[in-house]
Amino acid sequence: MRAGGDASMRFLASSQDEEMASLKNSSAISVSDLDPNAPSRGRDNYARLGALRTKPGRADSPPTLCMSCSDKIARWNVLGIQGALGAKVLEPIYLSNIVIGEVNEDLRETVREDCERAFWARLGDITGIVFLSF
Repeated sequence: MRAGGDASMRFLASSQDEEMASLKNSSAISVSDLDPNAPSRGRDNYARLGALRTKPGRADSPPTLCMSCSDKIARWNVLGIQGALGAKVLEPIYLSNIVIGEVNEDLRETVREDCERAFWARLGDITGIVFLSF
C-alpha cells in the first residue's frame, strides 16, 4: 500500500522498525492537546487518526499545504471528481468503487477499516459513497 495520509497511518506504523515508529508517533504536544481541525504534517503522529494531513511526509523536505492522497479522495467523495470546469456543465461525478491491490491477507481488514475511515467515515453522515474491494 503506497497511499499517503490518514488511510496509511496504522499500516505504516506496523511495518516500520520500533525506533522509527516511535519517532514518528512522538510529538512535543500530546495528540489529545492538538486542535482536532488542525492538519498534521505527513506521517507524524500515527495515533492521530482522522486528521487532515499535508504532504510531504518526509522530514527532510520543505512543508507544503498540499493535501495527502487520502484527503483528496475524501474531498472527491463530497464535491465530486469533475473539477471546477466540469462542474459548469456536469452534475457531480462521485467515486463508487476503489480497488486497492497488493495487501497481505493478514492486513486486509485493517487496511479496509483505515480506508473506510479516511475516505468517507470521517466526513460525517454521508452514505453510499465508497465500496472497497481487494
